[in-house]
Amino acid sequence: MEEICALLSAFLCEAGTGSYKIFYEEELMEVLPEEIRNRETLEAALKNLGGGGYVDVKYARGNAFCIAAVKKFEPVIPVATEKTEETAAQRLTAPALFPKKAYAYITLCAFFGGAVGGAVGGGIAAILGAVL
Repeated sequence: MEEICALLSAFLCEAGTGSYKIFYEEELMEVLPEEIRNRETLEAALKNLGGGGYVDVKYARGNAFCIAAVKKFEPVIPVATEKTEETAAQRLTAPALFPKKAYAYITLCAFFGGAVGGAVGGGIAAILGAVL
């Protein structure tokens, strides 16, 4: 049904969107594939498009339809996603934020930063103690 709605919506949008136009059953039927070209299919497609807010059917009398195309119907194409199976151990294990070598580097930098900061603070305290 999505293909039929897409064909019909494209035809109606080509005629213009936003304003009501008169379409005859014969010209709407030409849009449909030949093997399913009947009034029931046409009415079902128009009902689907109307329910989705793609067209507004003001009236259908005899073989004349008063239709306003609101927006073009875009069929939803399912995206194939590849799902990988996770084991229980993988779900429980937290992902590593840093490589293992980075932890040694971070620890070493923290140690030297503390040592330098302590030395600077001690030097300032010694100078202030001597001056006061």
